[in-house]
Amino acid sequence: MTKAIYPVIGPREKLPFYLSGIGVCDPEYNVERKTGLASHQFLFTSSGEGRLYVDGQEYALKTGSVFYLAPAKPHRYCPVGDEWVTNWLVFRGEFAGELMKNMGFDGFAFSEGIDLESCGRLFKRIYAAAADPVSGGESSSALVYEYILMMRRAMLLHTDSSPLNRIAAEAVMYIDKNFAEDISDEKLASLSGVSVQHFCRVFRAEMSMRPLEYLAQRRLSEAKSLLVNTDMKIGDIGSAVGYGDRNYFSIVFRKYEGVSPAQYRRSRG
Repeated sequence: MTKAIYPVIGPREKLPFYLSGIGVCDPEYNVERKTGLASHQFLFTSSGEGRLYVDGQEYALKTGSVFYLAPAKPHRYCPVGDEWVTNWLVFRGEFAGELMKNMGFDGFAFSEGIDLESCGRLFKRIYAAAADPVSGGESSSALVYEYILMMRRAMLLHTDSSPLNRIAAEAVMYIDKNFAEDISDEKLASLSGVSVQHFCRVFRAEMSMRPLEYLAQRRLSEAKSLLVNTDMKIGDIGSAVGYGDRNYFSIVFRKYEGVSPAQYRRSRG
């Protein structure tokens, strides 16, 4: 069964990223867009297999594969057999093109072997937010950005085998799994056996942020999910994501989000 949501755009156009459509195609069908889409697109294969044709190349879209296409990028994809199921997401934003290029998404990107469980869980959260006509705009915007970062990590880990990329990839993977622990630059550098100075320089070049800044954003991403989806006390949420001191947790949260954890929770009902 195919299902999709196309949110009413309206004031969402002022957001850095805003969702223009999201859906599941079961089964996916033949698609040919000679002039591409007007939006940025991510599509991952949750089961079955398809084929993608872009820039004169053919790509096998097996379970766990994902591709990104920039607006106006000509492409064609089609199923192999009758059981190809895809999850797709399209988005726009006034500065989305420039931001996506800065994050390494320039025209087209492809990767195999993403974490289907994590990707599918976040996809469901975005779909649920998109279905809310009242407060879904800002919620889905924040989640789309989180989705982009997840896809960037997936493609970072699977599409580039350069030594510099591996240094950042190993650190990102470690942070994603252990963000609630006490993590230092020294610990992250030791994963690749390089000096702290070299590690920090490489990480910043690859990720456009410092290692501990990425750690803070990963923690706050989890904290926001707990604030919205659970009744946990704010202090307990801070501890769960790695901040044992509630006041410090609130300071960090306000620094990145512009509001306190309590205000963030109230603003999302």
